[in-house]
Amino acid sequence: MKNFKMSVYKVPLMLAVSLAGCVAQPSPDNNVPSDRGAVAATASSKLQEEAVKQQEPVIQRQAMIRKDAGSPENPVTDKGATGVELVSSTDLVADQATEQTTVQTSEQAIDQTINIDPVSDEQTRLTRRSDFTDGEPRTFTLTGSFSQGGLLFGQTRPGASVRLDGKQVKVDEAGRFVVGFGRDSDLTALLLVTQADGSVERHTIEIADKKFKEERINGLDQSKVSGYTKEQLEKIGIDRELKQKARSRTQDGADFVDGFQWPLIGRISGEFGSRRILNGEPKRPHSGVDIARPTGTPIRAPAGGIITLAKSGMYFEGGLVLLDHGHWLESAFLHMSRIDVEPGQRVEKGEIIGAVGATGRVTGPHLHWSMRWTGRLLDPQLVVGEMPSRLDE
Repeated sequence: MKNFKMSVYKVPLMLAVSLAGCVAQPSPDNNVPSDRGAVAATASSKLQEEAVKQQEPVIQRQAMIRKDAGSPENPVTDKGATGVELVSSTDLVADQATEQTTVQTSEQAIDQTINIDPVSDEQTRLTRRSDFTDGEPRTFTLTGSFSQGGLLFGQTRPGASVRLDGKQVKVDEAGRFVVGFGRDSDLTALLLVTQADGSVERHTIEIADKKFKEERINGLDQSKVSGYTKEQLEKIGIDRELKQKARSRTQDGADFVDGFQWPLIGRISGEFGSRRILNGEPKRPHSGVDIARPTGTPIRAPAGGIITLAKSGMYFEGGLVLLDHGHWLESAFLHMSRIDVEPGQRVEKGEIIGAVGATGRVTGPHLHWSMRWTGRLLDPQLVVGEMPSRLDE
């Protein structure tokens, strides 16, 4: 994993010179200079000296990470017109009104100098401590495929919340979650885990760059390759609405924790991510894995879940079944000749859901199995592993 370094100050040269000679007090949490404490020492030293003479200091200094101020959902970053960006700062908390007046006066002078909006009491109250991790994470684990098209299974403490690249990730009561990466995902992703006590851990996930094949398929009905009639476009639109509705919700269960198996055994005739050139026209990368088997071969659920769509006659997919494994993780089964399940039905791992066919846009009988997480297409082969010689009954 890459090492992280937090930049405490980005101060223009002139402002840096004006601060020369100031003695900054170390922050108790991060052992770095206190931004507000250092500037306040110069901006209102006389006020502070007078306050010290009058009574014993009761001011406590507490380190704060501004980029995580408030909450993960509402980060706060102070960036003034001078170009100052405070990534780490301290709040001054006084127990008596006299100390509060002194501190407020000092901070107002600071804010006027570098154009920083004062942090509200509510933001201060919600301040989170944030840690960058090097190497293995401390408050959670990740297992799976760290690759483009890969899926990771996470485990953290109960009550924690998780965000991937700023987007909320569903976590169950036991602290289990999944995250996935599309075919063309970036090669790094930032995972932020906030525990119930407010502590925050940031972790950069390094994602392997995967190479994908290119396939050429000729002899298809040209109407299903390029150019559609008005009636065909209407049918495609109706089918799209059915799929969107089925994918508009997900179950709270975590059926993915029991692992995955192949839905059937056969020759792999198409791989995830391969770019297909249909009748000479480049198309979108292949969204799943194709398994060639005769029409009527049983298809089994690779993992448990809830059926969200079971529909024959789809324009592209033919016989289509969508299976929700929980937490926005889905399996789709295309070109089926027979469908043995219905929407809302729960199925268990290994249960027969239908049969292989040659319906929709195909050149021969096979099962197209695709997986997605929050709309990101995943590689089923990375999830399930090598094709076995037989399936467990």
